[in-house]
Amino acid sequence: MRPKSIVYYEYAYLGSLLLGVVVTAMTWAVNNQTQEVEQIRATLGPWFLPLLYVFIYTVSLALWYFTARVPNAVAKWIVVGWFCLSLLGSGYAILAGNVPNDPAGWLAVAALVLNAVAVYLLFRPDARVWFGEKA
Repeated sequence: MRPKSIVYYEYAYLGSLLLGVVVTAMTWAVNNQTQEVEQIRATLGPWFLPLLYVFIYTVSLALWYFTARVPNAVAKWIVVGWFCLSLLGSGYAILAGNVPNDPAGWLAVAALVLNAVAVYLLFRPDARVWFGEKA
């Protein structure tokens, strides 16, 4: 039986992932018109970015499975590391003046907050037991 912290982690993590997909869909057209994306398309082909997003979301779902359904401490730390990278990226974006003031930006912030809650839940005592760590 899964502990409550892991069940709540699952809700927060999957909610964050779903918001990420929504933000990706909302910003797809705008992001595909940048000069950087044009250079990537010219170098790697038009299929690269869609394939990259599929890969990222597939890895995210695998991490969900190996943390919420099958306890794996390595997956737990990958989730933590990935969150830290996204937190650094968001902090850098805010320091650069890219403060979200549109619906997609606020949904991205909500996804980050949900991800923070999910990571917090991985370190509660019942979740530590789930991963075979000392409580």
